[in-house]
Amino acid sequence: MSGFKALNIESDDESEIEVDDTKELQIEDALKLYQTALRYHAEGAATFDKAAEAYQELFESEIFRYPESQAELQRIALYGAFTDDEQPWMDEVPVGTTVAKSSFDSGPSTLPQILHLSHKSYAQFRLDHLTARLDTVTVTLQQIVADASEALSHFVDALDKDDTDLDLWRKTAAVGGMLNSKRVARFCLEAVLEGDDEGLNGVLSLPGLEDGLAGEQLRDLIVELDDRLSMLQSPLSTGKRRVLSRMLKQRLNVFEDILQREEQLIAEEGLSRWTWQQPERITLKVPCTWADLGDMLIQQLGAEQRGTGSAAPATALAFDLSGASQSGPGIVEDHSQMIHPNGGMSSLPTTIAEQFPGLDAGKPTTQPQIASAHPSTQLPGAASGTITSPTMTLVTRKRSAEAAGMADNTEEGRTKSKRTRARESNVEPADNRQAQIDANTRWEHEQQLNEFQAADDWMFETVGNMFERIGVVGFGKAREVRHDIGGEPDDHATANFTDEPQKDGFQHAQADIVDFLTNYNDQLAHLVLQKDEDSELASGATAAGLGGSLDNTVSVKASLKAPPMPHDRLPHLLACINRSWMLPHEVVNETLMELLSPGSSNGEASSYAQFQWSEKLKEKVVQMLVNYDDTFYTRVRDDLTALARSMRAGFDKTRSKKSSPDVHSQGDMLQTIFELHLDIYKSIKRPGSLVKSGVIVLQGDRLQRWADLARDSMYLRQFTRGDGDGKVELNLRFLWAMTLTVTVAEDVLQEHVIECMHDLRRVCVDWDLQPIQLQNNAVMPELSVAALDREIARVTTRDFFLKVTSQDSSEPVAVIESLEPLLDSLDNDGITLRDDSDMDIDEGHLPVNNVSPELVRYVQSTDMGVRLLLWQRLREAYSAIDYQPMVVSCYLRMMRMLLSELRSSATASLPQQERQAVVFKIFRLLKNITHKVLSITQQSDDAFSCIDQTQLKVAVSTFGELLQLVQVFNICDDSRRVGRTQPPTLAKGLPVPTFAAVNKTVHELQLQIWMILYALLKEAIYQNSDLYPTFVEDKFDFLRCVHRNLGLRGICGGLNRVFVRLLKDEFQNMMHIDGYESEQAQVLYDLYGLNCFLNPAYELIEHHCTHDAFLDRGAAMSAVDLLLTQASKLSIRELVKHSLRNTIEKVHGAVVRRKPSEAIMRNREIYRAFMRSPINPLDILYSLQGDGNGLPVSTIPKEDALLASKGWYFLMGHLSLTKYRSLKRTAPTPTEDVEIAIAFFMQDLEYSMDNWETWFRLAQAYDTKIEESVVWSAEKLNNSLQEIVQHQRAAIHCYTMATALMHRSAALAFETSGKMTELYADFAARLYSSSREPFSMLPFAMDDEKFMSMPTGVGKSKLFEPLRLYTAWKLAKALYQRAIAGKPQSWTLRFALGKCLWKMHIAPRHIRRNDRQSSAEDVLEPFIRAIELLPDLKDSREKREPTLEPHYKLVSIVHKLVERDELSLEQACEFLQHTRYAHLKNYPHSIDAWNPHVLAILKNLRAADKSNWHHRMIARAAHIIYGDAEPRAGGLDPTELQGVVDAKQELTQQMFTKTMVLQVWRPECERAGRHFVYTARYTRFFTQILEQLEDRPSLEALARRHADLSEGLETSTFSNIAHEDFLARKEPLERWMQMQDSEMSAALDVLREVQELKKINQSLMKPGPIDDLIGDAYAYLFVSMGKQLWDEERKVKLEEEARRPPPPATNPPRNPMMSLTNLMNLDGISDAATAASTPVPQPEHPAQPRKKTGVGRREIRTCAEACTQKSAAPPTARTLAASNTRVQVVITPLRGAMGDVSGVESATASIHDSADDESELSELEEDGGEVEEREEGGEEVVGRLLFPGLVSAVETAEASPRSGIGEGVDGEEGDIIMDAREDGVGAGLGADE
Repeated sequence: MSGFKALNIESDDESEIEVDDTKELQIEDALKLYQTALRYHAEGAATFDKAAEAYQELFESEIFRYPESQAELQRIALYGAFTDDEQPWMDEVPVGTTVAKSSFDSGPSTLPQILHLSHKSYAQFRLDHLTARLDTVTVTLQQIVADASEALSHFVDALDKDDTDLDLWRKTAAVGGMLNSKRVARFCLEAVLEGDDEGLNGVLSLPGLEDGLAGEQLRDLIVELDDRLSMLQSPLSTGKRRVLSRMLKQRLNVFEDILQREEQLIAEEGLSRWTWQQPERITLKVPCTWADLGDMLIQQLGAEQRGTGSAAPATALAFDLSGASQSGPGIVEDHSQMIHPNGGMSSLPTTIAEQFPGLDAGKPTTQPQIASAHPSTQLPGAASGTITSPTMTLVTRKRSAEAAGMADNTEEGRTKSKRTRARESNVEPADNRQAQIDANTRWEHEQQLNEFQAADDWMFETVGNMFERIGVVGFGKAREVRHDIGGEPDDHATANFTDEPQKDGFQHAQADIVDFLTNYNDQLAHLVLQKDEDSELASGATAAGLGGSLDNTVSVKASLKAPPMPHDRLPHLLACINRSWMLPHEVVNETLMELLSPGSSNGEASSYAQFQWSEKLKEKVVQMLVNYDDTFYTRVRDDLTALARSMRAGFDKTRSKKSSPDVHSQGDMLQTIFELHLDIYKSIKRPGSLVKSGVIVLQGDRLQRWADLARDSMYLRQFTRGDGDGKVELNLRFLWAMTLTVTVAEDVLQEHVIECMHDLRRVCVDWDLQPIQLQNNAVMPELSVAALDREIARVTTRDFFLKVTSQDSSEPVAVIESLEPLLDSLDNDGITLRDDSDMDIDEGHLPVNNVSPELVRYVQSTDMGVRLLLWQRLREAYSAIDYQPMVVSCYLRMMRMLLSELRSSATASLPQQERQAVVFKIFRLLKNITHKVLSITQQSDDAFSCIDQTQLKVAVSTFGELLQLVQVFNICDDSRRVGRTQPPTLAKGLPVPTFAAVNKTVHELQLQIWMILYALLKEAIYQNSDLYPTFVEDKFDFLRCVHRNLGLRGICGGLNRVFVRLLKDEFQNMMHIDGYESEQAQVLYDLYGLNCFLNPAYELIEHHCTHDAFLDRGAAMSAVDLLLTQASKLSIRELVKHSLRNTIEKVHGAVVRRKPSEAIMRNREIYRAFMRSPINPLDILYSLQGDGNGLPVSTIPKEDALLASKGWYFLMGHLSLTKYRSLKRTAPTPTEDVEIAIAFFMQDLEYSMDNWETWFRLAQAYDTKIEESVVWSAEKLNNSLQEIVQHQRAAIHCYTMATALMHRSAALAFETSGKMTELYADFAARLYSSSREPFSMLPFAMDDEKFMSMPTGVGKSKLFEPLRLYTAWKLAKALYQRAIAGKPQSWTLRFALGKCLWKMHIAPRHIRRNDRQSSAEDVLEPFIRAIELLPDLKDSREKREPTLEPHYKLVSIVHKLVERDELSLEQACEFLQHTRYAHLKNYPHSIDAWNPHVLAILKNLRAADKSNWHHRMIARAAHIIYGDAEPRAGGLDPTELQGVVDAKQELTQQMFTKTMVLQVWRPECERAGRHFVYTARYTRFFTQILEQLEDRPSLEALARRHADLSEGLETSTFSNIAHEDFLARKEPLERWMQMQDSEMSAALDVLREVQELKKINQSLMKPGPIDDLIGDAYAYLFVSMGKQLWDEERKVKLEEEARRPPPPATNPPRNPMMSLTNLMNLDGISDAATAASTPVPQPEHPAQPRKKTGVGRREIRTCAEACTQKSAAPPTARTLAASNTRVQVVITPLRGAMGDVSGVESATASIHDSADDESELSELEEDGGEVEEREEGGEEVVGRLLFPGLVSAVETAEASPRSGIGEGVDGEEGDIIMDAREDGVGAGLGADE
């Protein structure tokens, strides 16, 4: 049973190692499958099908895929050879110990056992299944062979896992006999001997019947194979043969039934089971050359060794001389026709061995996959069909008509019809069309190639001009490479280029590269890709290695060129071979004797000494000498012995003369063989040879044997010629070869070698030796005294080289002192390594050092490898002392030598194949050295400190020449890139892997070269600063042109983009260079994929670099400066839509974000407190003058706010803000972008407060939040007005700071003027909007009085007087005027200024105080100017609605001025002429005609408003029609009543629908939040009209409509209040209600009456409306009287605490508002504290964190019931209620009017419940009520409620009868708050959606 384990408890007995039991489970599953298969197998033939499926499922299990499950040979082939302690699977599954958990009682328990038994059982099952089907007629011989072969395979796999199973060996032997494989049968029977000490004798004498049968079968098999040697050996010869009975044999033999059926089938088919193969003769194709003959013979040898040749004994070779043979060169395997000695032809296969491969009669049939021990035995052409070097020639499967035999022949083929010929005559020939297509394609290719050529010209010209300043001329020669190689790497151009005799070695090297890329050679590619260096440059060369190198150095090649080897004697040899029955080794012997013996060729000398062998011929001769050495040596030795015996038997002069030619020919051949073996031995013994030591020893033995034979031949020759004839050429060759043999001996002292050479020299001088040329021998190509002198000098100077190249030397200084003078002397003695260079460099000569002239001459005579080795040893010495500058110098000297070798005439004179190998070897060495130089340059700052002016020029020239070679690769790559040529492919069209690797290597080499050249350029600038006056620009030009060139080819991304990273680091210091932005943007795109371009379509170039998957912080910081620079070039609106914005956001996500410091935290708190503080009017005034507004913020170091100091946060904030403001919002949109913008701006201010634009954009962000909060819904106006007011305060503070800082620190830029104008306009709009409804000066309201230190003592007072309404308008007017000065053509600014002036004009005197009232002309002038500045629709291409706001405003204000008697009719008509909508025929001449005239103008305006957006024109017309029909006690006269009816008609046509839905929309130019003000006014006005007309159905419909939308006063009051505040405020209200009498408070009387109504209702009506009325009444009392009582109580408590004396022992209590914590605002002010510091006339208070919010309805009902408990009221209660109560009343919805409102539900209904099609904005405030204001008196009047009694008791006598109508319908006039106290300005809407 499994249990639960606690994660936090660790048991002591638990192991920390997690056991992986996956394999154990898999073994267990396989064991179950094995048991299942075995069960089906055991049940018999009926279940064999199920057994087969079970076995198949078993072998598909996972355990057979383990490495340890594979056969040993297969495992070695797949995973390599492992020792017992290296096998990786032994650690995972301990073989032999892993027990498989199984439910069976018995069975295999380890993995090897399961594998062994599975294979063994399945093989047994296959044979059992075959036995069960033997009686059927469908079993054939092929099926028997197939099943037996499958069984044998599984038996072998079983033996691989357990070879101790003797029964399995016996069964395997039986299956081998079944397949007629005597080798398998004999091996398996002999395997029984394994582990038996008694050997075969013990087996034959075993008492067991099975063992006895096995021994008898082995004896019979050996007899059958006619193995007489085994029969003569013990124990078969001595053991007593036990004969078993035939029946017993049949009983004991396994698979006897199968063997019998096989014999039966063989007999039925007439086949012979045992057939002796007759000797065969293999016919080969006639070779064309001697090398082809040798190749065929070597291939025949390889076929015999692999077992793929003929299996017949004594197989002879023949050649098809008839010329009709079509077989290719090579051996003929498995011939269908064999030539027998008797001339007959073999018939079709007659045996099973011939029919089925593998039935080999005991001989191997498969080639072992084991490489030859010696490289000479490798047969490059042995495997037929192998592609050694893919070429660029594409194989096509389409056959031509000629090849298919279907050529168009008019005589033999059918002629075309006349119609066909006529039709073809009218069509353009296909050849012409194809020619045009090809011409267009070539033109396109040329255009693309010209782009690469232009890039090359720019780069090499730019860089070459820079290096010309230091004297390097000809660096730009690489740009001419394209012209030098013929423009295109095609075959024709290559052939012409290669064959030009006047080309030097360097140009031949370029041609070789072109030929390699055109005719791709995989072997040369591997030579380039080889990673390790040759032995000449191997690190740490030993003394023995150098000694070997010196020993094997070829001083000089043969000076005379011998003629090539002729092939005229080849047919004669082939004819001799065909006439005789020659075995392969006999053919080899005859071939070697024909090639090596003199007299048999066209001359007296042998072909070895007379002709020039080809490389292939020499290779085949060497292979035949090595592989057939035993037979050939025996043949030559026997011939020499016979010749010597015959000569010694009867010697006389006559006979000696006759035998002399034979002796001379035999001696010449022996000397040639001796020299060839010496050449082989020295070549495989050289340092760095990969030949195994055993092969070297074996070749040494061969050399010694042939040397002995050559010596015997020399003695025999001397014996025949006498003593006086010793000065022969063969003797001198023998002495020379023996001397060289002594030099390669291991145990010979150097003194003895030198003595032998001196003796040889004396002999040569005495014999007057003439030079002998042996061009086919690399060890002794020339025999002369001069050559011997060079050899003696090499040996005598060997001690010096051993000394300076000793690896064990612990004194590198001594090596430097020895080698450096010698190597410097090489240059001083005239060895100019670059004398034929095309670059003009002025090399100076170093002082001559005291070095032995003999040593210098010898080193000069050595080949390049020795000198390179010396420089390498010097470099190692400097590396040992860690002096990198000289290491670089040595590397540069080595590169000079390699390039000089490439330019030498000796390299140019080599054959092309050999020259290509030399070229690519040198190219690889140059590549490796370049890589090392770059590594040192990157790691060391002083890498070139040891390079003087001359060496600097040489180094630049060296890399310039190397670039010429690399440019060849580029040109060929360009041709493939544009599609002109195709890359090489394999046979099936697959790409060649090595080709891509070579290209990658060359690309990386280019990057390394250019990086080194840039380092050399900086070194040249450092050494020659006067030659580079603008070195920064020069370096920038260098990097830019190289980057463009490499990027165009897609190369710059190689080496893990190290070159691009270099560019990034270097460009950081070049920011002032013209073009920096584009280049750095390209670099960042190559590295990280950042698109930092201003114009990506033009500037961005795809360089095909691999971008980083993630952008790290360092890279992001490096991109910040560039992005800021690029962003500054675009306007913010363009930047939002630009691709740079995405890059900026990506970079910002990766930049470093440091933890804010303490100073930043302090600044953050200061800004928070500043944003929440009340607005001081003086701050605004001072800001307009550019004074004040300083905050005590701390200075932040640049390191603590790096991004902010760069302006990054301001950019991010501005982007987020502009992104949000640029959206066309048609629905509420999340303000996340605005919040992010505010956060970014605050982060920017935390660093510095001096950026005025940051304050400005922060103010705009707050303005945007305010707009989004009030433009779509009135919810926040009703429930979160305090939050909106706080945003307005923050915005005004920010505008104030921005204005002040702008005057002091604004930059004198062109765009600054526009920003200043925008600031003035936004600031003015904010001030004017905050002064108007629905905000009503709330942002400027002051807190309660605070305790302050005054001259009279501590008392309570205000910090400053709040901003007055008229002052706010004056400030807005001043700001608008400044904005107009900066943007005089803006009609919107004129329009806003006019509205501001109108408000100032109609302000009462107590509001205006001492300010002069502006004239009517001043008020109307901005509107007239705005109309003049409106865009002309005729000139506009856009179809847009006309702008009507200035026109309407002009008409509306003129009408009001006429009614105010401030304008006469003539003046009014004159002003109205400025609007085209007032151009009527007749103007009024009397006041009675004025209203119709205005209505006509409004009608024209409404006609122009086709979309009915401007609702205020409808309301204005309705008010004009309504007239003075004020509600009176006596009612309305008929005229007034008609006006009311007409006004209703006017409103119901466009504004109110039949279902009483207010259908208005928000115009484009309407301020945010004003829409709800208008809707509330329209609703009150329409309600008054319906009440006057006594239209109760419409009134009920209107009330019913609003009941669905309003949540009621109860919900709005108690839903967001903190429960603790409710409990604190309800107690004073409860006491007050209990003390009040009737008729003292209308609201209280209603509450009591409804309580009584609820008691007597008795469920006669639904309780929902009653409960709603109780809640609304109590909420009204709670908001009005409750708040006042609570404030009084708190005030009394504070005064008592102030008068209370402090305790003597403690400090007096402090007012929390005077606390330092409150002043510093350290931990962030809570919501409640914020509300206390910035109070607004809101009924609710924000909740404290983690406090219960909201009050339940049941608790509200309980508190409301407390009003029934009356007690004696204090005498001042009535006075207090009458004087201090300020009523805030809304149009309460008619809850329960339809009687279907539940008493439980009072939540807001959805605005989508209505089926009418009206605007969503129209429904938001349809039931809202608002306090209406009048211009004259300023008194406050409440709207009519459902219960009029609530208002009648508190209304004052001064209430105007025109309340709710008058001028209040106009959104910009008639809504000024007139309050004598000015501190209670405005009232909320009171109701929401």
